[in-house]
Amino acid sequence: MQSQLRDSISVSNENQTTETSKEICQERHDSWLHKFLKRFSGKTIYVYDKQYLTRYYLLGDGSGKSFEIYVHHMHATDSFRWLHNHPWKWFFSFVFSGSYIQDTYDRNTNKFGKQHIRWFNVFRGLNRYHSIRELPRGSAWTLVLAPPKLRDYNWGYWNDETNQHVEDNDIGHESAHIEIFGNKQLKD
Repeated sequence: MQSQLRDSISVSNENQTTETSKEICQERHDSWLHKFLKRFSGKTIYVYDKQYLTRYYLLGDGSGKSFEIYVHHMHATDSFRWLHNHPWKWFFSFVFSGSYIQDTYDRNTNKFGKQHIRWFNVFRGLNRYHSIRELPRGSAWTLVLAPPKLRDYNWGYWNDETNQHVEDNDIGHESAHIEIFGNKQLKD
């Protein structure tokens, strides 16, 4: 009995040490990352006065005239809005911390789906929509490579009720605001 108690205490302490080690590693990772990213300009989007997304511009200014590279820190889901697409034929996203679960809709096949993105996401086509529905670890960090934006195309949302694309400038989110930081003149 005493041996079992001693073993359970030992295991409990090992688990506690492992959790503490993970927390320390995460804090070091975040500290190093924030120090590195402070050098870049970017923006933080707030919805209902809470951080939704922070974008750091490693390459580009948001104009979409050339290839752009961003670091995204997803603070919250975008479940407050419809599924959305993007103004590119494709984009590539590499998850380097956390993960996310997205709902998807493909206009070409008329199929809805759900994906758990842990490492890579190659998003293809204007007819593909998505929305981040869960952040299993509380937030996620991604490195995004985006080609030049398509001319004369406004990204937007998929309206489930009308089964139509609604351009972004037709829908404003009255509870959203953006804070821009850094020295770069952003066009986004």
